[in-house]
This record gives sequence, C-alpha cells and structure tokens, in this order.
Amino acid sequence: MRSRIILWLFFAGPISFAANAQTYEFLEGKAFSEIIDLSEYYGIPNALFDAVSGVDAYRVIYTMPFLGEDITVSGVVFEPTDLDPLCAHPVHVYMHGTIFARSDAPSFLGYEGQIGYLMAALGFSVVMPDYVGLGLDDQRLHPYVHAESEALAGAHLINAIYTMDNPSGNSHDINQLYISGYSQGGHAAMALHRELQQNWPEYPVQASAPGSGPYDITGVQYPEIFAGEMYSRPSYLAYTALAWQSVYGNLYDSINEYFQEPYASQLEDLFDGETSTWEVNSALPYYLDDFVQMEAMDTLLAESSPFLAAANDNDVYDWIPDAPVRMYYCTEDEEVFYQNAIGAEEHMLNLGAENVEAIDLGAYDHGDCAGQAIFGATLWFHSQASICEGITSVEKPSIRTEDAPTIYPNPTRGHLMVNLENCKKLCRWEVYSTRGRLIQSGSGTVLPIQCLQAGAYIIYLPDHNVAKSLIVSRE
Repeated sequence: MRSRIILWLFFAGPISFAANAQTYEFLEGKAFSEIIDLSEYYGIPNALFDAVSGVDAYRVIYTMPFLGEDITVSGVVFEPTDLDPLCAHPVHVYMHGTIFARSDAPSFLGYEGQIGYLMAALGFSVVMPDYVGLGLDDQRLHPYVHAESEALAGAHLINAIYTMDNPSGNSHDINQLYISGYSQGGHAAMALHRELQQNWPEYPVQASAPGSGPYDITGVQYPEIFAGEMYSRPSYLAYTALAWQSVYGNLYDSINEYFQEPYASQLEDLFDGETSTWEVNSALPYYLDDFVQMEAMDTLLAESSPFLAAANDNDVYDWIPDAPVRMYYCTEDEEVFYQNAIGAEEHMLNLGAENVEAIDLGAYDHGDCAGQAIFGATLWFHSQASICEGITSVEKPSIRTEDAPTIYPNPTRGHLMVNLENCKKLCRWEVYSTRGRLIQSGSGTVLPIQCLQAGAYIIYLPDHNVAKSLIVSRE
C-alpha cells in the first residue's frame, strides 16, 4: 500500500460515544474524492499523493491532570474510513503550533486541523490535542510552552483513543506510534515523547520528528531574542510570561515589571482566548526597546530569576530518547532559532543517545519551513509504518516493498549524487519540491543533486509507481 507517498504542504447533530467520562463527537467526514479535492486545493499533485481512504473527524473530550486537579480538555482524531476494520492502524500524533484563539485549535477543523485529513488519508489514525486552555477549555489561559501540560494533553488523548469505545470501528496498533509537531508543536512533540518514554511504557514511541521547536529556552531561545534589537513575534514573549505566571505564580507582582506601557495594560485583553493571531501580533511592537522593560532584559535570565527557573523547567532536550528522533530546522528561521535543534542534538548525543539527528531543511524562514518539516516527518513515518489494506474501490495499485528501489545516502550531506538500487532498467526519475514543482527529471541509477539546495524533496519513479523522500543537507 505504499505505491505513492504524499506530497503536500500543510495545509448534523453530534454522535457521541462515552466511556469513563470521555466522549467522542462526530465532526465531519470527507469522502475519498473530497480528500483528493482538498489535496488539489493545496497544490498537491495527484500522482504523488498516496491517499488510500476517506476520513472521518471526531472531537474527543477527555480529562487530564493540571495543577493538582482533573480538568476537561478537547482534541481531535481523524480516522480512515475505507480500510480493513480488523487491521490495527498506525497512529500519528501531531502537536499543533502557536495559536491565541481557542477556536483555532485543531478540533475546530481550521488551518492546522485540515492537515489531519491529509495525514489520515494515508492510512494513519491521526491524533491532535487542543492543549489546556484551548479548544473547548475556556476556563483558563493556555499555559504556553509549558512542557508538562503539553505532554499530558497528548498522553491522555493517546490513552483515550486506545482505551475508549471507538465509533469509527477502527483499532489502533500500539506498536506503531509516531509523534510530530511544528513550532510550539515541536516543543510539545519533544515533551510528549519524553513523557511517554519515562511514564507510559504501555505506549512505546516508534519515532518522533519535532520541527523548529524551542527545545532550549534557557540557553538558546531567549538569549538569541535578547541579543537582537527586534523580534518578529513579540507576542510570544508576552504569551510566555503570562502563561508561566499562571502556572508558577512567582514570576512577577505586576506585568509592568516585564513590559512597558501602553502595551502592558493591554495584554490581559489581548490574550483572552478570543483574539486572533493577526490581531495580537499587530498590537505589539517589534523593537524590544519599545516593548520589554530594559531592566527585565538584564534580569530575566539572571541566576536567581524565577523566569529562568521556569525556563529551565520547560527545556525539553536534557534526556536520552530510546526511539529515533529527527529534529527538522531551517537556517533563516526568525521566530524559533535553529540553534535549538543543533544544541539539542549535540547534548543528546553527548548523553549517549544513538539515533538523534538535527536535519537542515535549508535557508527558509519560519513560515516557509513549516511545510518542509511537516512534510518530512510524515514521509519518514510513512516509510516505516504498515498501512492497512483497502476494502473499497479507492484502493490503488501497490508494489511489493522488497521490490521498491532504495535511495542512498538519505539524508545526504554534501554528496553530488545519490544512487538508486533495485531499479528497473530504464529507471526514470523526477525530482519535485515540497510545493509540487518539478525541478528536474532524467533516467538512470545515479541521480545528480549538486544543483539542489538543502531541503526536503520527492523522488518519483514512474516505472515503479513509487515516490521516495530525499533530505539534502549542505555542510
């Protein structure tokens, strides 16, 4: 069922089933033809989109611990509809990025929620937590980049979908659990992987692929921010301060200790869970001297600072993953600095980790890097997972895995060519960008890549009706 792997960027009364005070609520289904329409809308070439099923989306309402009490939160699971129900599906947990409005959470099926349909159409059950304070949780401020609550939101949603009665009829393979996320979601993905490894042995992680996350807030993210004159997302600074104050309670007596007027007095209203991302970002100045108190820039990361203690508590790189980890990053990222991934890789390897890698996707900014990272993670998981067989006419021709050509070295760093093994005689190939643009084509078992910039690509082999991901890094 791996005849073609994806190429994409990222982009009724409820039916409820309850178990142990947890609930599934049907949201919306997309038939296979609608999935194809969605992929076309986002510019995904049909020839390279390995959709095998329609998809139904369900909101999951469940409980999790937070600050000493059990609270009710929400998330969403996307279930394939056209695959063998007796076959247990692999599970892909996607941790979403920064949002300010609760209704932008994945279970409202907005911007990032649409990713779930495309991922699940490949044969995965796709799980996305909304996080504390987002989605249906309107009782508190979202604890932004708070590793513990991010991880527990993911872990308890995973536990819910493995243990609750499932209205889709699908079952889930406990030995095929994959985790990805981008931006804040990269931080959350790393926190979730650590949480599952340390405290949930019943849910072994097969691989994780965080993208452009602030893994080292203490040593990289905030020092890099304060080293410059301006920061493109001042909202992140305010979000973090307000969120950590709501969790720890000891960062400041007044928000004016951190931020200047006229902005400080506006922050509570801006971060009300209803204001859009655009509105929040537009209301705050890029120049740090206009926004952050000068004394705060000098003291926030001081040794005795409660902010530094909170930052240390939310760093997520100081552990040894048992399962493979790929951290995707881009060198022109102006929001989450790429040194987070470089430093995390070095630290984990020094601790003794054996399968951790930071992968350079090229000179892209934070927004343009997103598609590359999400795309790369999904391709990597798809290359490992066992996808269930189709039971309807949407099933596509497949090739035997042992007959599929291999590409090596992959990822490749500094090589001028890659090789195609086990290829048919003609061995035609086409190289596509993550935006669906044909870059070059040719034939033969040696594929020249000297003209390719660092990044993620698709190699499509029409004679085999198969596509392969290729990661190019330049040293």
